[in-house]
Amino acid sequence: MIAATPTSRRLVTFLAALFFTFRLLAQSGEHLQENWITDSDVNRIEHSNGYTMLSGYFSQAGPYQGGGVTTDPTTGVVDTAMPKIHGSVQEVISDGSGGWYVAGYFEGIDTVRIQNLAHIKSDKTVDRTWKPNPDGGVTVLALDGSTLYAGGNFTLIAGQSRKNLVSFNATTGALTAWNPAPDNEIYTIAVAGTTVYVGGYFGKIGSATRYGVAAIDATTGIPTSWAPVLAGSSTPYVNVIKLDANNIYIGGYFTTVGGVARGSLAQFTLAGALTAWDAKLTATPYQVYVNDIEVTTNVVFVAGYFTAVNGTPRTTLVALDRGKASLLAWDPAMTGSSVSKLSSLGNMLYLAGYFDYVGAIQRYGVASIDISDLNTVTVTNWAPRPNTTYGSVVTPVGSTVFVGGYMNGFNWLDRPGFVLMSEATHEAWPFPVDLSGGGNINTIAVKGNVLYIGGRFNLIGRDTRNNLAAFDLTTGALLPWDPSVDGLSVGDPNAEVYNIRIKDNLLYVAGRFRSVNNANTIRFGLAAVELTTGAANAWNPSVGDGKTIDQMVLSIDIVGNTVYASGSFSLVGGSNARGNLAAIDATSGAVLPWAPISNGPVRKIRVAPNAAYVVGDFANGIGGQVRTAGIAALDLSAGKTLPWDTLFGGSVSDIALSATDLYVSGYFDYVGKSFTFRPGLCSFSLATGALNPWLPDNGDGGEGGYEVEALSISPTKLYVGGYINYFGIENRENYGEYGICPAAPVINSSADGTSLTTPTPLAGSTIQWYRNNVAVSGATTATLPINMFENATYAVEVTYFGCVGRSTDYTYLITGTEKPSNILALYPNPVRDELNIHLKEAAASVTFTINDITGRPMKVVQGSGQEHVLSLRDLPAGPYVLMIDNGAQKQAHKIIKVN
Repeated sequence: MIAATPTSRRLVTFLAALFFTFRLLAQSGEHLQENWITDSDVNRIEHSNGYTMLSGYFSQAGPYQGGGVTTDPTTGVVDTAMPKIHGSVQEVISDGSGGWYVAGYFEGIDTVRIQNLAHIKSDKTVDRTWKPNPDGGVTVLALDGSTLYAGGNFTLIAGQSRKNLVSFNATTGALTAWNPAPDNEIYTIAVAGTTVYVGGYFGKIGSATRYGVAAIDATTGIPTSWAPVLAGSSTPYVNVIKLDANNIYIGGYFTTVGGVARGSLAQFTLAGALTAWDAKLTATPYQVYVNDIEVTTNVVFVAGYFTAVNGTPRTTLVALDRGKASLLAWDPAMTGSSVSKLSSLGNMLYLAGYFDYVGAIQRYGVASIDISDLNTVTVTNWAPRPNTTYGSVVTPVGSTVFVGGYMNGFNWLDRPGFVLMSEATHEAWPFPVDLSGGGNINTIAVKGNVLYIGGRFNLIGRDTRNNLAAFDLTTGALLPWDPSVDGLSVGDPNAEVYNIRIKDNLLYVAGRFRSVNNANTIRFGLAAVELTTGAANAWNPSVGDGKTIDQMVLSIDIVGNTVYASGSFSLVGGSNARGNLAAIDATSGAVLPWAPISNGPVRKIRVAPNAAYVVGDFANGIGGQVRTAGIAALDLSAGKTLPWDTLFGGSVSDIALSATDLYVSGYFDYVGKSFTFRPGLCSFSLATGALNPWLPDNGDGGEGGYEVEALSISPTKLYVGGYINYFGIENRENYGEYGICPAAPVINSSADGTSLTTPTPLAGSTIQWYRNNVAVSGATTATLPINMFENATYAVEVTYFGCVGRSTDYTYLITGTEKPSNILALYPNPVRDELNIHLKEAAASVTFTINDITGRPMKVVQGSGQEHVLSLRDLPAGPYVLMIDNGAQKQAHKIIKVN
């Protein structure tokens, strides 16, 4: 008979029957990973012909790169081969073998779920054998020989109950017995010989009282007698401990050490005695604090909050003489900024913190200063730009500089409030839209090579454009097309375009306005302008009282020749009373009878074949029904509110429609009376109204607020925006995409082996079968007849509204023995010379074909009657398939030829 196998299969097995089922690719709740993201909230999304508009409170857009990267120490170029760390990185150190230990607050690295502490090997892969998974953040690491120290704020690590400070055997990865048990968080660790110095926000080490700083025996975990008494206006703490050959430096938040005045910075001998070294840091109006110290051969660099050093005004970052603590003239002039981390490599001092400038040079969050000559401040060209201005760690590691902190991307594009994403490249359209004159973009439409935008603006660059404009998609050039949508006067700042849609050669415009074409054509709230000239045509539904622009249209949807409008209005067409919803003939502008009534503004309308779905502020009344979540379904004929009424644990903000489903976003965490968890995003079947099992992986990082503000859709994807912290384990914020295509088709064999089938796809789909990767002419139904005596590879492709799903290849091989329905006897088998065949009935004509197992014919014999003898002397030894065809029936049988 025949058998179906994947193309990659190399062994042919002889089976009596074989049913092969391929993997079904169902719609997944896992987000896609190609798209760029933004650095803050996205509150409006629209997709049009391969481009997606994001609008919101962001300033940059770029690829997701995680919370830490390695960079070239001179150029600052980011190494994109590093695995993505999903969260913030607080500390990185070398493992001594070309890899890194990474600590912070993170959920995973690349696809590996690993929490807050990890080892990245020299080949830039995650060490999957070492997963301590502390239950809190790890903020500091130190490696001393084969011992790795880790400190932070945790109570459970490597499966054991431990508080805030532990050590590991770096060779085996095992947690050691060393257990000092500080009662609060550790911020810094330094190791000298058999002593481990720690600083933090603690009051005890084990049972011993130690405020903010302690020395611990590296073997026993018991604190030594060294116990500086720190005091301050509130609980003192130590952020940093640095050692040189003779001294211990500490910095943090304290006013005295053992009763001696020290402004959050002090030096001790290795024997533990406080020295006279004192920079006399002071601050007005707040208390001094020191974030970090970097000790070089002759200089101690200090970063923190202070306003004077030794009586001389200085802030943020200073250089002190290592021997005398006197202030050096070197001054990077970082007034109003914060430096949290210092590291040096050769003549370079690397900074991380919250700043925009170093001296007069713009640097965001990280910078490098050449310190070979301290008579001048030389900011280098090393300038990786985090997408936030807060860096937590900048550490030279081997031949790289690691940059990490509260960021998830570097060197992004400036895109204040608006970015256009290309479906083809998964990146931002390379041309910024200059709205430096003020305003915002609410809506887009794309046709051919033209991008149309609408919103609230009067200038694009230096060119006047009132609320509507067009660009060349290839060059980014602003086109002369200028409909000039205005309010009560030309340039009225209260006018705004909220939604645009293209039908045929017209751009339908909805918003808050009185006129188009520089006030030459009166059009209240709705207009249709020519795509080529920008001139308004005769279509004029006229929303409102014809005197003010207080009534407006917020959303439109065009189905067939009907424009459905929603917004905040009570009149359409001059005298037709409408309660924030209306339907209008797209050609004549006539107001149609459809007239549902909402007791509040309707922000969005989307029309499916069976209903119009709306979102708005009508919690206590739409069509006479209560819809507390602000979402409803309306009958398309009478305009009545349909019974569909789903309980949401919060409010709905947006909707999107595919051919089969309604997608809903908002500020909720559950859906339905059964309280089904849905993190601000869910979907419903349009056919049944039931909640789909689809569970998207967007999240809030455990904060308890799921704010998905905006949705849009294409035939293949759902676009999601809002105040979102995570997608899956990735710290991919504010914007994400999901694939919404149906499952890939599967292929099954019919019971008799004469055809292949695929389940009947969704209505509206098209089917095409392929044989040996060539389309089979006319094979466009769910069943494909096949020749059971020919080996071939088959596939089926289903196209559904832009989604193209192709099955796994299905290889059809002739391999085995059927039930002997037409043979009484076949012998001997295995056969050496002659094969005897006794048919049940005499045949007027019968063809015997002997194929090798690849399907190649080796011998063909014609005959008639009931008894037959086939000579196989000329065939080499091996397995064969005997094909018997008497015209009415075909059979295949395995035979073995031996020598």
